[in-house]
Amino acid sequence: MDFTVAICTYNGAERLPEVLDQLLHQVGTEDIDWEVLVVDNNSNDDTAGIVAHYATNWRQGSQLRYVFEAKQGATYARYRAVQEAKSSDLIGFLDDDNLPADNWVAEAYRFGCDRPQVGAYGGIIHAKLDEPPPPYFEQIKGYLTIYNRGATPFQYKRSDKPRRIPAAPGSVIRKQAWQDAVPPPEKLLIPGRDEKTMAAGEDAEIMFYIQNSKWEVWHNPKLEIWHHIPPHRLEEAYLLRLARGYGLSNHLTRVTRFYRWQRPFLPFLIPFFTLRDGFKLLVYYRQNEDFLSKNFIKACEFQSQLGRFYSPFLGIYKKLPVKGFINVKKKI
Repeated sequence: MDFTVAICTYNGAERLPEVLDQLLHQVGTEDIDWEVLVVDNNSNDDTAGIVAHYATNWRQGSQLRYVFEAKQGATYARYRAVQEAKSSDLIGFLDDDNLPADNWVAEAYRFGCDRPQVGAYGGIIHAKLDEPPPPYFEQIKGYLTIYNRGATPFQYKRSDKPRRIPAAPGSVIRKQAWQDAVPPPEKLLIPGRDEKTMAAGEDAEIMFYIQNSKWEVWHNPKLEIWHHIPPHRLEEAYLLRLARGYGLSNHLTRVTRFYRWQRPFLPFLIPFFTLRDGFKLLVYYRQNEDFLSKNFIKACEFQSQLGRFYSPFLGIYKKLPVKGFINVKKKI
C-alpha cells in the first residue's frame, strides 16, 4: 500500500458521505495503491453502517476499511490509524468535515515521494459555507482552522519566529517519522478537545514532536481541502467560546514546543508567563473597553487573551463555573 487516507470520526454518519463521495472521485491515482481507513472513535450513531454501505460499491484501485477505537479522543483515533496503516509509509489525515480536492491523494503521495526527508506536511484549507459568511469572517477564520500560507512550498523550521506548523486537517505524516518522534498516547499531554473549555492542541503536540526531531515539516500548496463549516459554528456565542478555548490551549501547546529534557524546568517559568499574559490582557482591556460590547472581532480577541492568561491553570479552570468569568457575549 502506497498511501493511506485516515478519516478519524466521532458520530460522523451525517458528515462522512460527503467526504467519501469526494474520495470516490480522486484523479491521477492510477499508479498509486491507496486505501481509505475510517477510524470510528466510539460513535453511537450509524457511522459503521455508512462505511459498510460505501464499501459494497467502492472504487477499483483503492480499498475502504473500517476500524473501531473505543478510547475517546482524537489522539487515540490517530494512533489507531497509524497502527492500522501497516503497509503505508504515508498517512493523510482528514476529519469527517474535510473535503479534499480531486487531486488531493495524488498530490499528497507525490510530494512525500519527492521529499523523503520530510516527516510531515500540510497544505491550504479553504472554507465551505452553507450560507453567506458573517461580515467578521475573515478576521475570525483562523479559529475555525481556515489557512492559506501561500502558493510556494517552504519548510516550517524550528528556528522561525514566530514558530509555526501546518494545521492538522488535510496534513500528511510519514509513518516512520511518527514512530521515531511521537511517544505513546499515555505520555502525551493533550488527548483531545475538552468539551467544557474548548481547549485543544492534540494535533499541534504531535506536529511539534516531529518538528523537534530529525524530520522536516513542510507546506505543500498543492494540497488543498475544504473545511465544511455548518451555520451553528458561525454563531457569535460559539465563536466566543472557541476563541477562549484557543487561548486556553496556549500553555499546553507552548510546553510541547520544547524538547522533552527542557520541560521539567518550565514550571519555574509559569509566574513569568502569568505576569506577561496578565499585563497584555490588562492593556488590551483598557485600550478596547469601550469597544468590546460593539466590536465582535475585539470581543473574540479579548476572550482569546483571557484564555491565554488562564491557560497555565487549565486544571483549576475546568473545575470553576463558567458563569464566574467575564462573559462579553452578554454585552453584545
